[in-house]
Amino acid sequence: MEYLALPLVLRDGYFDRADLGESITYSVGLLLSTRQGMMKFSPGFGCNIWEKEYSDVYAANKAEIRSGLRDAIDKYERRLKNVSVSLQGVDETSGMLGAVVKVSAYYEEDGQEKRFEASYVLG
Repeated sequence: MEYLALPLVLRDGYFDRADLGESITYSVGLLLSTRQGMMKFSPGFGCNIWEKEYSDVYAANKAEIRSGLRDAIDKYERRLKNVSVSLQGVDETSGMLGAVVKVSAYYEEDGQEKRFEASYVLG
């Protein structure tokens, strides 16, 4: 099965296509980069990390942030199962403003369980 690739790019009258794994990657990326309330048709879509100041991300309970991200993925990307989220580069010594979110999970394609792993830079 083919899915629409993001961002939507019209070429020769058609939108680019993606396979299931790529579609999930795009979907999670869109979810993690969207502040809750920005999508008028689905006000809850997005993640709550954008409600925090950068200093909060460094000082906050990392488990709480991971839980919020995992909950958003569980709610809006139902193709993924057993979602695990880790934060990388979230310390004051990294010199990085923001965070790298690593998402690991499983999805089913053609009756087989496949591993999903992707990293997203936020900030």
